[in-house]
Amino acid sequence: MNIFFLTETESGCYKWRGAIPAKYLRKRGHTVQIFSNDLNAHSAPDVMVIFRAHYPDVAKLVNWCKQRGIRVVFDTDDALDLVPRENISHGGLQDRLDLYDFLIEQADVVTTTTPLLAADLRGRNPNVVILPNSIDPDEWRIAPRHHGNVRVGWTGSATHFHDLAVALPAIRDLQKRHAFSFVLQGICPDPDLGEFYAGLLAEYGKAFRNSAPGKSIKRFMEELRGLRYEFHPTVKFERHAEKVCELALDIGIAPLVEDRFNQHKSCIKYYEYALSGAITVASRVLPYTTEVPITAKNTHQSWADTLESLLDADRDLLWRQQRDWVLTHRNMERNVELWEQVYRGELTASSIAA
Repeated sequence: MNIFFLTETESGCYKWRGAIPAKYLRKRGHTVQIFSNDLNAHSAPDVMVIFRAHYPDVAKLVNWCKQRGIRVVFDTDDALDLVPRENISHGGLQDRLDLYDFLIEQADVVTTTTPLLAADLRGRNPNVVILPNSIDPDEWRIAPRHHGNVRVGWTGSATHFHDLAVALPAIRDLQKRHAFSFVLQGICPDPDLGEFYAGLLAEYGKAFRNSAPGKSIKRFMEELRGLRYEFHPTVKFERHAEKVCELALDIGIAPLVEDRFNQHKSCIKYYEYALSGAITVASRVLPYTTEVPITAKNTHQSWADTLESLLDADRDLLWRQQRDWVLTHRNMERNVELWEQVYRGELTASSIAA
């Protein structure tokens, strides 16, 4: 097949939904190109895959495809219409929701990540197929661990301040009784989180401080006070897997506030931690309750008890069980055939139901 991807190319979303599938589709002999704005620069593809809602002239592109009998696939890994106000991306998404709705309704097939998100999308397009986020095993190398120095940590983007605040009080409490390192990676390119927060306040002033995302970040910064932690700034997405491995975490945490937007997410942190050598402890909410075996209720006591039980445990067997599940079920080497079948039109919602 000749496959065109229309996507931005500098994000984790592109990495999981574009770059990793493209690599394994090419390995199987398909041509995958990143589409440009110039419609005349390419010969007509067999399938056009449009990611999220970044392209302002998308209606023109969809019509161009339909006139030529080109299959249009719309891929989304989040329920963009459910992003809460506390999320730092909320404001920037509002102008793109019309494009999001248009693409859901006009695509020949919509692809997404989880059963819950698929069920939501089928209210606007009956042909929705799940293509689960899947790791590229070639990218992951387990770094040596330092016995006696347990490393507990989190990695992610600046969209998770509200979520991180769920687990930080328990970690601060545990540090009073146990010697372990706590690691934060991602969030911003600044070398220090205090510098990052000061920069936001300087740029946006009181209006930002009193906004929903501003209050969420303020609470996160307050929870960090009195907590001993090691901070690593964000890196380019090409180096993300390498960086997570370098952190050499023993336990990776995935706290998540229970709201409709988060329930429609997938378990990427679980996959990353497992392939980097860490056990995952996640909030006992969707999506994690469908895949992650070790979870905590979103209370101070439950997070403290769950983490404390693992600090002195024999974690190797638990980690191997988690890693083996991910390699079996969320491995692009195995799952790339699903992408092929959807792009050929062989795998549809009706064929799955049958």
